[in-house]
Parts: sequence; structure tokens; C-alpha cells
Amino acid sequence: MPRYHVVEAGRVVNTVLADGPNSLPGVVLVPDDGTAEIGWRYDGEVFIPPPPLPGPVPAVVSDRQFFHALAISSLITEAEALAAVRTGDIPAALQVVIDAMPKGERFAATMLVSGAVAFRRDHPLVEAVRYARGMTSDEVDDLFRLAGGL
Repeated sequence: MPRYHVVEAGRVVNTVLADGPNSLPGVVLVPDDGTAEIGWRYDGEVFIPPPPLPGPVPAVVSDRQFFHALAISSLITEAEALAAVRTGDIPAALQVVIDAMPKGERFAATMLVSGAVAFRRDHPLVEAVRYARGMTSDEVDDLFRLAGGL
């Protein structure tokens, strides 16, 4: 008995043994070509695999990785990234966030950004930058994934 993929709303939801196509409402049986799996899309002609799942988010990245990722993402300039790593200069986009903090928190934030050799994903300053830049948590996770790969 041949195998068929059960396709609902353009997505493979199961694979079954069947004598042939049937006429269940909203369900299409497509002959199994041996490549598709549950979760794949079907556009009426070919099966399309789902995009790869994102990798884990690094808990910590080096300062070089962090500033490099910020530059690649156009959140700071390449010159600012180099200056941050070489001399501890704070990029303008991060300085704006520090300047907006309560006076009692600015010194610690300045020390961290200018002198850290690593940045933690769960640090409150990362969240402050996220809010100030209007970024989603997923965008920050992607930034740390990018940094972790550099």
C-alpha cells in the first residue's frame, strides 16, 4: 500500500498508508516522495522544509564579539566598535542610554560598557539598551547569537 502525506492548510500534518487519494474536506493526500516530513510546507507542487530553528543564545559573549555584532547590525558604526574594543570608548547609541539612566546608576553603567571584557545576556543594562532601542527580546537574542558566532 503506498504512503501519502496528509496536507492541511499547506502543511504536512501526517503520513499515512492509503489505497489512494480521498476527499476529506480540507485535506489533500500527496504521494510520499521520500523527502518530506511532518511540518514541511506543500505549495501544490513541491515540499518545502521549515526554516532551521535558531541555535541557543549564548549567556556571555566577549566585548569584541559584542561590539562586532552591534556594528554588523548597524546599531553602532565600525569605527565605534573598534574604539570600544581598543580604548573603551562608549558608542553614541549606548552613551544615550547611559545618559538617560538615573544619576546614581550612570557611573556603574559607564564602567561596565567601557571596561567589560564580556557581556552577559541577562544583565540589566542589556535590557535597558533593548528598551531604549525599541528592540524585542528575540532581536537581542539574535544579536547574542550573531556575536557568539564571531
